[in-house]
Amino acid sequence: MKLQLNRAAVIVLFAAASFFTSCKSYNVASRYTSKYINANTGKVSAQVPETFELGYTMLALTDLAQTDTTIINKNTAYYHELMAWFNKYKDHKGVRHLNADLNRNANMIKCYLDGLYAFQLNDGRVALKTSYRIDLNKVDFKRYALLLQNFYKETNFHEFYTQHQGMYADMVQRANGMFNYNEMQKGISTQANGYQVVLSPLINAYAGTMQIKGHTYNECIVFPRMSTNGLSYAFKENIAIDNKSKAY
Repeated sequence: MKLQLNRAAVIVLFAAASFFTSCKSYNVASRYTSKYINANTGKVSAQVPETFELGYTMLALTDLAQTDTTIINKNTAYYHELMAWFNKYKDHKGVRHLNADLNRNANMIKCYLDGLYAFQLNDGRVALKTSYRIDLNKVDFKRYALLLQNFYKETNFHEFYTQHQGMYADMVQRANGMFNYNEMQKGISTQANGYQVVLSPLINAYAGTMQIKGHTYNECIVFPRMSTNGLSYAFKENIAIDNKSKAY
């Protein structure tokens, strides 16, 4: 079912307005190729990555996410559809492992979500993108890649993701139309050669940035938060730019 974005519009809170601050990340390290650098320099690209959404879905099923209302945005039709599909898999081994890790240290959520960005799906296989390294992340992604891959297959996640392509595409289109590279440079304290905006209808409290530094190319990954009140971007602490008139 295609869900319109006005049911859950995007609000990006850049690091200063979030409880996660902007800093150089060791959760994901760079392995940039010249091809990647040439393709992304001076650009802002929004996306709803399937692997990121897969990992966020598994997080949504954990005990912590169910009890802590700040982690997942539950005030959308999308969330209720997701839970109707996946709630029966809350005892999946991947969810159990994530539960155990978060019970030991709830702050591992940032390491987990940052790390998800470095992965992609190749014919149902969760694989590391060629432009990144993950070896310094505190989360054991050698194990989680296999757990996510198993969850993907057992739950038929791809069908759910495909059914919501209309909503994801609408989110990406609107986000790409909001700000250009120069505006991002001015608005975010983290200066970068390129910006990736990673969208998910599930993001709630986790709204910040991850800076990945290479030898000649620095990248800023921006993670947005969802809101039902309109399409807005907050650049600095306590400063929000309301773009409802542009979005609707």
